[in-house]
Amino acid sequence: MHISQAPYRELFDSILSYQGTDLYSEILHPWCANAMAIKAWLSDFATRSGSPIPEASIEDLWQLYALSRINDLLIWHLRDEDTEIGSGAEITSGNYLEFMRSLGFEVVTSRQFSPFYHEIVQVIQDEHRYPEITVISIFWDSLMLGDMIFSRAGACVAGGIANINKSIAEKSTLYWTYRRKTRKCQDLSYGWGSNSQWRTSFRRDYKINNFVYYNIDGKNDLNLGQCENAESDDLELQERIELVKHRCFITVNKPDDDLFPYDDCYCEALQ
Repeated sequence: MHISQAPYRELFDSILSYQGTDLYSEILHPWCANAMAIKAWLSDFATRSGSPIPEASIEDLWQLYALSRINDLLIWHLRDEDTEIGSGAEITSGNYLEFMRSLGFEVVTSRQFSPFYHEIVQVIQDEHRYPEITVISIFWDSLMLGDMIFSRAGACVAGGIANINKSIAEKSTLYWTYRRKTRKCQDLSYGWGSNSQWRTSFRRDYKINNFVYYNIDGKNDLNLGQCENAESDDLELQERIELVKHRCFITVNKPDDDLFPYDDCYCEALQ
């Protein structure tokens, strides 16, 4: 673990061990009130310019990853709005957004489905084969840091089986993700020790000038048709593109629990 990650690790451990009755007031709000240096760093990161992608040091990516772990843990603890009684370890959507906004993140709402903005949580399978994917409802909101997506919205979507397969999209391994309630997850921290795993780089996706850049720090540019791991993982180019865009499979019916998509990157123009 890098020294810059220490405040995040402290908060992460506090959330995990919390047994009180008000997680937001007793843990999140006091931590945020004292996180002035973190807020200043996030503000600086959000306003960086690039050509077109801003530069980020490895320490920047480690800090963002540490904060993303906290975000994943908070999503895990979000209270089900349909449940009248929650536990003290749960937080409301309002408290979650208040905490993230106070750190400097912008809440963005996109009703048109995009893998840039939306993580697929639930699928309503259309009876017809070819309808496009549409957003039905949102479980949690997306968060931006400048032009970079920090956390995608959890979405219930609908679509035809040619574009999204419910049995695959809801249960396939979600990569670049530490934890979710309803599916298998994997990121590059898995398999490392309790300290070493924190030195994991955050995945950066950007929307700039009508282009979307997926996993910009990856070295294997799928736009060039490169498939360096094709022999080892048996994935076709379009299947790799699906995985790097959605961070999971949504139509590909192949083994999904032991892949290595972390080196792939992809760019596409907005429609």
